[in-house]
Amino acid sequence: MENELKIVKTRNKFYAKTEHGEALLLFKPAGKGKINIYHTFVPDEERGKGIAEKLSIAAFEYAKEKKLKVIPGCPYIGYFVEKHPEYSAMIVYR
Repeated sequence: MENELKIVKTRNKFYAKTEHGEALLLFKPAGKGKINIYHTFVPDEERGKGIAEKLSIAAFEYAKEKKLKVIPGCPYIGYFVEKHPEYSAMIVYR
């Protein structure tokens, strides 16, 4: 199933339907040229499969394409950027 994961973007959300429910990443505008990624969720049964990482990559690639900076409002995003330093230049704190 993991290889078939389809990530969808709506107005302020990236999500993927999994066998055990919806995994999601929520973001909101945070001033000119910034978004705040403030929540990630993966169903318990799906954790540890890299789904939050894939959602985060999709969100950071979207931000890069739109030339947006990212406020890491969710603890997972801090962890993600430690694992993916290629996105660290996009991080701002306010």
